[in-house]
Amino acid sequence: MADSDNSRTLPLVTRRRLLSTSAAWLAVQAGDVDTELYSADDQPDGGDPALMLWQEWWTAHEQVERFCRKQQRLETALIAAIGFPHVVIASPGRDCMVPAFTMEEIDRLFGGASENAEAKMQSKAVLAERQAAWDALDERLGYSRAKQAEEEAFAMRADRLNDLFAHPACSVAGVAAKLHAVLAMGEDSPVDGFPLPQIRAAITDLVRLGSGRRT
Repeated sequence: MADSDNSRTLPLVTRRRLLSTSAAWLAVQAGDVDTELYSADDQPDGGDPALMLWQEWWTAHEQVERFCRKQQRLETALIAAIGFPHVVIASPGRDCMVPAFTMEEIDRLFGGASENAEAKMQSKAVLAERQAAWDALDERLGYSRAKQAEEEAFAMRADRLNDLFAHPACSVAGVAAKLHAVLAMGEDSPVDGFPLPQIRAAITDLVRLGSGRRT
């Protein structure tokens, strides 16, 4: 039972080192095919396609991490300088202060009563001013551009991951590449569904290679 928890107790630096060293080994396999890594009937001409797909995925994965770090750094700078654009309103009919981040939230909090019209207008003016300050600094820093690039990188990585697991590996290194992708994704964004489908795909590959069948 203790063995099953080892991956959870390893220090982050050790887990990262495993990812980087295994990625370096896989890159070597992709560039220098070793026929001893292949089953007798499955030696490919020009290398294992899974390794080439893994290289594309790994490039996309590293790009995601770079864009995430940049976006987080810029967002931190924006928040430190200005804070998220919002106003705090003494909610009519309630003995509390409520934050509003959009014009629609201000409308909802004040309702349609005429006696709230001036306070509503003032709140909207303050929010508009703070939003304009955020937008101006955003433009100078490039936060929104970085966030858009991050979203596009996430989409590209997802596509490359689907490509990798849609094609059967024909070498031990190819299966290792799939497991490496599972490990890297699991480290960064574990969710209920991941990595079970991908692990099942990797096990299918191992069974196929062990039986000596091409497909």
